[in-house]
Amino acid sequence: MADIKRRLEHALDRLRYEYSERLEEIDRYYRGKHAGPYMPRNANAEYKLLAERAIHNWLPWIVSAPLQNLQVDGFRPSSGKGTEIWDVWQANRMDARQSLVHEGALVFGHSYVAVLPEPDGPKMVPISAMRVWAAYEDPVTDEYPLYAVQIFQNPDTGTLERARYFDDREIVDIAFDTSEDWTGSAISTPMVSGRKVHAFGVTPVVRFAASLDLLGRSVGLVQPLIPACDRMNQTWFDLLVAQTYASFKVRYATGMAPPMDIDPATGEVRTDPETGEPMYRPVQFDPTRVMMAEDPDTRFGELSETSLDGFHKGLELNLQHLAAVSQTPPHYLLGKMANLSADALAAAESAMTRKVDALKQVFGESWESVLRLCAKALGKTKLASDRKAQVVWRDTGSRSLAQTADAYGKLVQMVSVPPEALWDKLPGFTQTDVDRFHEFAEKADPAQKMAAAFTKAANSQADEEPAPDPALAKAVT
Repeated sequence: MADIKRRLEHALDRLRYEYSERLEEIDRYYRGKHAGPYMPRNANAEYKLLAERAIHNWLPWIVSAPLQNLQVDGFRPSSGKGTEIWDVWQANRMDARQSLVHEGALVFGHSYVAVLPEPDGPKMVPISAMRVWAAYEDPVTDEYPLYAVQIFQNPDTGTLERARYFDDREIVDIAFDTSEDWTGSAISTPMVSGRKVHAFGVTPVVRFAASLDLLGRSVGLVQPLIPACDRMNQTWFDLLVAQTYASFKVRYATGMAPPMDIDPATGEVRTDPETGEPMYRPVQFDPTRVMMAEDPDTRFGELSETSLDGFHKGLELNLQHLAAVSQTPPHYLLGKMANLSADALAAAESAMTRKVDALKQVFGESWESVLRLCAKALGKTKLASDRKAQVVWRDTGSRSLAQTADAYGKLVQMVSVPPEALWDKLPGFTQTDVDRFHEFAEKADPAQKMAAAFTKAANSQADEEPAPDPALAKAVT
């Protein structure tokens, strides 16, 4: 317990540091809680209202662009079908929950999935980077951590209620007796509330890192864009100020006093109740009135409005900068698509395509590690050690089903690719659909039925035949 307590304290210290300095800022910006734009110290309530309205959060759109292209549709082992492993995926509702894992990795730089052995099958638990700390001997090359600590907070008070400790031998549930926020208080003595020994042989926690450097640091999509978001919010604020105070013409007259505001009941000049100064009637301007003055020294004029074109161009430039830094197609953010051909559209999305392909490679390796842990929990030793197994990603390209079928049909006819090898690449079909295709093919193919019958008969005959007598064999020789 001493080692667990020491590791637990270290993990909580690291979580405090990450939570308070980096991840909390990323989370605030992703949820639209940005730092306010610059304004004068003596800004009034109207200025502050404009500052609140100047906050525009483009980060969810930038994250959703690659996120919508990351959908695991199946699992393909090096031999066999792997139906048992895909059944675990379906039982854990990972068709819907996988996007939570991918989103957390894209926003914070990394997220985690823990595999828990349960009586009714392995349980796959997505965990945010703000709620878990994993320690690695080599954070770049290690597939699994040395240990990991997951924390659970009270949803109402934010206090640390319990934690879960993972290592290569056991999973320990720990309770705390504290009434203060864990981010700034000392943690009381932990108490073990549950203990479960597992047979994984490794710590059953897998990291999903969007971008990892050689020092083990992971950076998501949000953190590099925070300065650009601040600049854009400042431009929006300046635009709102100019639009509110200087976007219209101001007419003026000099050398002419406005008429006094006379009370019709008393005939006296009305005064301001606060200052006691006399009040004047406002001059009414409309298209049917002509302004005239008796005094020849009266001058009329107007102040021209401030052009907003510069602010609009500045906003467009900021959006283009966001698109370039995040490798997001510009028309995703600007909404400008005018007579784009298929080749022009593909060229505009080429950077996004390369980015999504790189994310599929990284996240695919992590999902394969998760599914091998599930195979280990099910006792499928062969699948658990299958390093050639792959996850199948959904094809989210803009090609139609007819175009894809035509291309794959040519591969079958001209290159002699087996049709069954292309079933899991058809867009719109899941792993369950592909498994049904194989079942229908096995039922409909008489040659395969005959081969299976001959194989079964040969195996049964081999089991029934007695073993040869060594002495008789020697005499015949």
